Amino acid sequence: MLNLLLELKKEKIISDLNYQFACFIESKQKQYNYSEKQSDLALLLAALISYQVGLGHTALQLNSLTLSTLFELNAKPQYHLLLEKILQKIGKISPLEWQCTLKDHIAFSDSPEKIAPMLFQNGLLYFYRYWQAEHQVAAYLQQAVKFSEKLPNTVLNNKIIQQLFDNHTSPQQDIDWQKVAIATALEKQFTLISGGPGTGKTTTVVKLLLGHQLKQLEQNAPFLQIALAAPTGKAASRMKESIESKLAEENKLSPAIIKSIPMEAMTIHRLLGARPLTDNTKFNAKNPLHYDLVVLDEASMIDLSMMAKIVQALKPTARLIMLGDKDQLASVEAGSIIGELGSFLEYGYSQKHCDYLNAVTGYQINAGNALPICDSLSHLKHSYRFGEKIWIGELANAVNEQKINRSWDIFSQYKNSGKLENIRYPETKEMLDKSNWVEKSVKMIVDKAIELYRDYLQAVKQREAQPQSISIKTIFDKFQKVRFLSALRVSELGVERLNIAIAEGLRKAGLVKFNHSRDRYIGKPIMITENMPSNKMASGDIGIILPDENGETSVYFDSLQADNQYHRLPLSRISNYEAAYIMTVHKSQGSEFEHTILILPLSISPVLTKELIYTAITRAKDKFTLFGNEKVWKYSVGTKTERQSGLKEQLINRF
Repeated sequence: MLNLLLELKKEKIISDLNYQFACFIESKQKQYNYSEKQSDLALLLAALISYQVGLGHTALQLNSLTLSTLFELNAKPQYHLLLEKILQKIGKISPLEWQCTLKDHIAFSDSPEKIAPMLFQNGLLYFYRYWQAEHQVAAYLQQAVKFSEKLPNTVLNNKIIQQLFDNHTSPQQDIDWQKVAIATALEKQFTLISGGPGTGKTTTVVKLLLGHQLKQLEQNAPFLQIALAAPTGKAASRMKESIESKLAEENKLSPAIIKSIPMEAMTIHRLLGARPLTDNTKFNAKNPLHYDLVVLDEASMIDLSMMAKIVQALKPTARLIMLGDKDQLASVEAGSIIGELGSFLEYGYSQKHCDYLNAVTGYQINAGNALPICDSLSHLKHSYRFGEKIWIGELANAVNEQKINRSWDIFSQYKNSGKLENIRYPETKEMLDKSNWVEKSVKMIVDKAIELYRDYLQAVKQREAQPQSISIKTIFDKFQKVRFLSALRVSELGVERLNIAIAEGLRKAGLVKFNHSRDRYIGKPIMITENMPSNKMASGDIGIILPDENGETSVYFDSLQADNQYHRLPLSRISNYEAAYIMTVHKSQGSEFEHTILILPLSISPVLTKELIYTAITRAKDKFTLFGNEKVWKYSVGTKTERQSGLKEQLINRF
């Protein structure tokens, strides 16, 4: 079996990590007298579950798995013989028989009480650590719902809602879902607020925080200790700026209440006290966080393991509020917490919660077939962002609703607006061979980058000539107007190749100077690729290499410090970074740009989904450009992310 798995690795169907895990299991099982069929099955499943986790799944659903779909080999005829050899090795045992076959194997368990690397549970195969994380999250949510079951303080909450909102609600009015979300969060220990771009998540959370502090004041209790956090440094920085901006507009409440809302947001790693080079955190079940209320933004980026660490680190009485967009890309690592919880939104609210919302907000909401967890979820349904810029909203909605043909036609509908642009790659039949096809496509992208980055790089040149003539803020504003996003990191049109190609194109255009694209040159935008707590930097932070007022070269980062100055580091302090002319769609989460350019690959890839397209579109505030062909676009819009997990089933069973 190891030889067959090695062949899969050589064909780049499985990763080296998948293969090495199987080798590790082989080194352990040698000491035992297992049958050849048992040993081969154990090695196959070791590689298979590792492969699944690499695709973002936290478990393998055995009841829906067929042998012909292992490693998706059935999709490619050239691998059918290899698949047949693998199946012969295990005697074509069906997935439903795997648990029985391996019940005595040292690497497998069918009970959580027996700790082993892999666990069969409820018709799923897990890595034990992922089952444990899933169990911890489900147990927390069950406890949080139970904690919130006391009779709600309807009169007080109604009074607070009246103070937070100017308008009186009449039964005929359209429902203000921000008001519903706040009324919900005032009573629940756990709340998820999901909403697309421009639906007012920041407005909602600011009012919500003020509402909690008003409630404390009304009850003669001390203000809550609040923490604001997000998965990345950039998302935390945006969260801070957005909340500061909204609080500055607040003039109805006392300065003491305004002051009780924190003005700082941190990364989740910093919140938990993540320790370098380990999986451990300073704050955990034995040493919980002291905060009374934790707010997490960009929650779609939070994976299962991170979520488990968060809930373990909360003190028993703490409240947790998560903000995100259930329709965005799921986390890079395994799990889809917001997607799975968001799926409960379609169940509606219980009659009890609808009665409470009516008493507090005045809205008549029809009850649904709800589980108790549903009463902790809110969906902001109205977007305020796009206003007259309906093209982006229409395109995002068409993609999200998987209206495949409509989503493609919208580009033609708005082509004269100058706000939606569809640049198609040359057809293969027009090119002599594939290398010409790739080169032509790369040149199209590079030419666009030269056009769009010219204004930014000319501002850099001005600062280089006269450092005091143009501010760092002006340069960042120009750079942040435009962002190129690629669906893939490694491919013909992936981030790695295009960052080099764009840099070379800019050099030939006389906009930057360097000997090699790896050089640290003035005007080069960079992205930090590793957390650097000692430098107050997090993975994903964006910087630009620029001269200071004295002409000394440093890296300036797009985050303001307490003194309102841009965070700055000497070049010698920066080691783990990459060029940032273009980034993956994943890395763009938590950011917005005036003009977003999405680069799709030349051919279909398994990572292409409607969530990826939707996320890219909703990074744009004003203009969206697509590089891609019709076939790849329509495949992407028609493909929905389906991550295998047992969390939803666990929650249904617990409630």
